Amino acid sequence: MKKLLLYISLSLFAGFSYSQNSTDALRYSRMNYQGSARFNAMGGSFGALGGEMSSILINPASIGVYRNSEFTFSTALLTADQNTSFDGRSFNDNAVNFNIPNIGFVSNYKGDANGWKNYSFGIGHSRINNFRADYVFRGNNTESSSFLDPYVQQLNQLFPTAESLENYEVLPFGPAQAFQTFGIDLFQDGNGELYYDRFFIDEESIDQSKEVEVSGRQSETYASFGGNYQDKLYLGANIGVQGLRYEEEITRTEQYNYDGAPDPDFDITEYQERTNLLARGTGFNFKFGFIYRFNNAFRVGGAIHSPTYFTINEEYTVQSTSRFYYVESITSDIVESSYNYKIRTPMRYNASIAYIYGRQALFNFDYEYVDFSNATFDDAKYDPFDFSFANEEIRNNLTGTHNFRFGTELRFDPFVVRAGFRYEGNPYSNNTFGNPDESRRTYSIGGGFRVKNFNLDLSYAMSQMDYIDQFYDGAPYQANITRTDHLVTATVGWKW
Repeated sequence: MKKLLLYISLSLFAGFSYSQNSTDALRYSRMNYQGSARFNAMGGSFGALGGEMSSILINPASIGVYRNSEFTFSTALLTADQNTSFDGRSFNDNAVNFNIPNIGFVSNYKGDANGWKNYSFGIGHSRINNFRADYVFRGNNTESSSFLDPYVQQLNQLFPTAESLENYEVLPFGPAQAFQTFGIDLFQDGNGELYYDRFFIDEESIDQSKEVEVSGRQSETYASFGGNYQDKLYLGANIGVQGLRYEEEITRTEQYNYDGAPDPDFDITEYQERTNLLARGTGFNFKFGFIYRFNNAFRVGGAIHSPTYFTINEEYTVQSTSRFYYVESITSDIVESSYNYKIRTPMRYNASIAYIYGRQALFNFDYEYVDFSNATFDDAKYDPFDFSFANEEIRNNLTGTHNFRFGTELRFDPFVVRAGFRYEGNPYSNNTFGNPDESRRTYSIGGGFRVKNFNLDLSYAMSQMDYIDQFYDGAPYQANITRTDHLVTATVGWKW
């Protein structure tokens, strides 16, 4: 089919076309840190302990605890299981991803024995989000509701001409395709007034389905510098560059069941819409942290993370197909839009306390606060767009969360065993539609082997989160989805 490249000023279609929203802001602001096997086994809880490559992402002062140089390399296997409940039916899907969650190097230098005793410089790369996920659900809608209904509402509010729709001059992301393929058409009432409506209006029920395929990742490459003052105060700072890639393919299909025999000349039998979103972006941030050692047993730590300032490019495509009895199908043109925008994620605040029992055991507890309602969209230099509506939605829908991480390590030289727990609060406020609870819990265990300057570590982590898919605005049912991630990580490291 003919491809149309439309570089559109999206402000013409505010509220009527595809645009950014609080879901996008949350996606790139919520961190699901994946690091070394030791870090993952302890639930990512190292804020007051330090001396661990992945923990530098949480508290940069971790690098100040180092007394030796180190290189670590990790590999991981992630399985994302999705259990979906919709219209009284259950569906299961899973996706598998192999990745490198962490690689890093720390170089340690001796200082003044009576002052700053050690300095360390490090560079590393860690995965902080894995977007890989697939799910599908389907059901029978007997309430005369279609995912074309929001398009009908938009068309009747704006009431564009048929010619403008056929040329994709207005509402190009969905409504125009529906009109082109006769999913929606112009009708005339008894008073001669024109109005838009679904082409099918006498169906008995609609078999509806949605297939979603998501891939991508968000990672951070960082440079860190820190020092150790008199084995009491450890300071550190990071500069980080994040990169992200997110791709989402959605196929929504409706099959129409008529009361009696359908009219072979007019009745539509199926409508399908395919959309693809590809987002790629780069951002930067700064982090500062400290660890204070009261004595051999107790330590406290704290860190502050600046917002990450992203510039993101998105490519979005839509194509629709209608099937009738009298022809095989009618397929619309592919409409593609490419544009840039900026997003500023919220700041993060961390506080930690650790207890070390000789060489036998250690414990760490982290507290983190993030206010997701402070995320903000902004226009890019060459793509001006009014994001006031999206930013207002963020302030109304998202809220601050209290996150907790706990980890412990027991040593039985040359072996160690570890366990951890991580809780991330619900980022949605109480006034959000449906009040979705997207809190996330992660349980982890692991172990390792250390001999001289070599270590080999393994970990397993299981995290679970519930969320909803409304299917479309005004849908009588929503899909309830439980995502369960299984992450196995292996790490090798050398110190000298």
